[in-house]
Amino acid sequence: MVTLFLLGFFTSFMYNNAEIHNECNSINIKTNFVYEDLKCVPTFDDTTSCLKEYDCSHINNKPPGKCLLRGKLYKPGEEPDEASGVEGRCDHAFCTCSEIGDFECAIPSDSCAEFWVPNFVKPGCYLGYELNQCCTSGQICPPFDNNAKCEVNGVVYEEGKRFEHPSFKCIQCICQKGFQGQFLPPFCQRSNCTTELLYSKSIRDYCAPFYTSLDNCCPISWVCPVKDEIYIPAFSEPPLEPQCRFGNRKMRLGEKIEQPATAHTKPVFCECITPPYLTCTYKINKTT
Repeated sequence: MVTLFLLGFFTSFMYNNAEIHNECNSINIKTNFVYEDLKCVPTFDDTTSCLKEYDCSHINNKPPGKCLLRGKLYKPGEEPDEASGVEGRCDHAFCTCSEIGDFECAIPSDSCAEFWVPNFVKPGCYLGYELNQCCTSGQICPPFDNNAKCEVNGVVYEEGKRFEHPSFKCIQCICQKGFQGQFLPPFCQRSNCTTELLYSKSIRDYCAPFYTSLDNCCPISWVCPVKDEIYIPAFSEPPLEPQCRFGNRKMRLGEKIEQPATAHTKPVFCECITPPYLTCTYKINKTT
């Protein structure tokens, strides 16, 4: 049985080996994943070595009529390749590059067969999975004597079973033979947001990623400017650079935008934390 040990170096794996110092502002580390998903290039402060901003200029410099996904260009009619990780997203698994340079995605009309086909799993068997796959890769049946087993915080997972990093949910893993407790491929990988599939125009228009919680790995949508939004200055005078952009508005670190509630949504609060995009979530009403 393989026992999963918590590894001290998992942070460097998650952030492309970029060192995160204690004195750096790490409040928004998880929500920086979208930048890695967009293949933006991080830049660091020369003095502190802390993350300063991301260069996402390749997004708005892409050739007209081509689609961009995780740094790769696609021609009209092409579908994302296996390396894109799209097959692991059940919410938009069928996408094609359109003539205007945005992906058109079909939302599946039903879920994986294992969730709705009666008696799908044979007696005595269980479903196995692979990374980057939405639905099961097949049924695993007896004998199980030579199958891998992975113990994670006292819970035993059988070969082919999914599990998450015990303290960092943005790493997804599959129990496989040869696993030695490391959160590394081919056993584990960081979650793929593939946000360009549904929000490529919003990204190009400098809208902002929206999270129901800053604990989320990926944004659930993108927030664009509205007429009645409220600008909120930073608590202290921020540096001139780097700057975020929200639509046509340029904003410095710590500056905020509040969008009022609607009939269908709560108030939305956006802040310039890690340029070039604002980071948005629901407004939190503080109580005293």
